[in-house]
Amino acid sequence: MSVASIAAEREEFVAGAIFANPSVVASRSDVGESMIVYESQTPAGNLYFIETGQVRVYQTGNDGSTRLANIFGAGDWFGIAALAGIATYGSRAIAVSRSVLWAVPADQLLQVLGRDPKLARVLVGQLASRLEEANDMAARMMFDDCNQRLVQTLLRFSRTAAATSLEDGGVVLRITHQQLAQAVGAARETVSLGLTQLRQRNLLRTGRNRLSFHPSALEQFCCQQATANQPVKVN
Repeated sequence: MSVASIAAEREEFVAGAIFANPSVVASRSDVGESMIVYESQTPAGNLYFIETGQVRVYQTGNDGSTRLANIFGAGDWFGIAALAGIATYGSRAIAVSRSVLWAVPADQLLQVLGRDPKLARVLVGQLASRLEEANDMAARMMFDDCNQRLVQTLLRFSRTAAATSLEDGGVVLRITHQQLAQAVGAARETVSLGLTQLRQRNLLRTGRNRLSFHPSALEQFCCQQATANQPVKVN
């Protein structure tokens, strides 16, 4: 069984156990495309589960700028600031397609976790994995050059709901250059140049708001650069 399959089973276990518990009063809602689920200053009272659809979460700066932080799809949880006891979410969540979401009151969920150690262990494990990924992303923002961050961001998003798998092992990632630039932490023009250079190496194909590539080819490219002890450069 693949790592992705194990993770999916764990998500289903957590969701099933939570929604079946009479102590939890979760609300189900249909959310339209481009609808804002919460803003940065929205009180963090609920944890959200995606039944269907896709939600993207953006970090917001003091100057009003935004940065694409994560992409969530069916079976994913988001809004975890509610579990940390933080007053507000500190980010913006937007549904990018018609979605069905469940809102779970954080205080009710914490009470259930206190009475169910197995459920608590699984959920903590999931959130810890996400925290580790966030720490890795933060380190890359500090130490990796722009092209390294671009390749790693493409690989990360290839495992999200924004990507569609192809029969030949490739993926089609639906994302704009601007959104990708936000995630990489670079100017749009810089990211567009990096994508052009990757395309010239036949590592990806570009289209309107979509990128096609083989994750294995990008991973091999990174390994070759690491073996040569050189920064990832595509020019």
